Amino acid sequence: MNPAKILSALTVACTLTLAAHAQAPFQASVWPPELQLVPYNEDVKGVRLQIFGENRNMTGVDIGFAHSTTGNFVGFGGLYTLYNYVAGTTTGVQMGIFNHTKGEVTGWQSGWFNNNTAKVTGLQTGLVNWNHYASADLSGAQLGIINTAKHVHGLQLGFVNFANSLRGVQIGIWNQVDSRAWDTFDPLPKVFPFINIGF
Repeated sequence: MNPAKILSALTVACTLTLAAHAQAPFQASVWPPELQLVPYNEDVKGVRLQIFGENRNMTGVDIGFAHSTTGNFVGFGGLYTLYNYVAGTTTGVQMGIFNHTKGEVTGWQSGWFNNNTAKVTGLQTGLVNWNHYASADLSGAQLGIINTAKHVHGLQLGFVNFANSLRGVQIGIWNQVDSRAWDTFDPLPKVFPFINIGF
């Protein structure tokens, strides 16, 4: 076989491999999929500046009104942000009016409404911290008007606090724990005003 053809084939293969794994350092977007620099199905590692944009995986800083990540997010999302959506996991900070992560969250979520379907490790601050009651545990603290989670290891501080089980403290007007595995002999009520402690 011709060495020039072999070298040419290897060069093309290497170029395609590098392109497939390339991460763009900057994204500017008005509306996906057409009105953005980096295609919606590619990764960004750097800065996204967008009115609304979508990418696969994002590592870095999001600036703008609405951000969608169909993979995982690592970094700071939320300078002037109305909406943060992550289909995978979030590691870092999410700040916005509405934050939604389907995978696990590790870090700090701050918004008017935080909505998660998997475990949160860290801090949530907002008007409503809604970790799905059937699937999303909390290890850390929730500070809000309404706080919910499946299994809570830590603190819930708000007017209304819900947990399926609690190892920690709830402080609020309505503190509800549905399951108390340690309380087998003299069942306690599910709801306590002001403070509720779980072991």
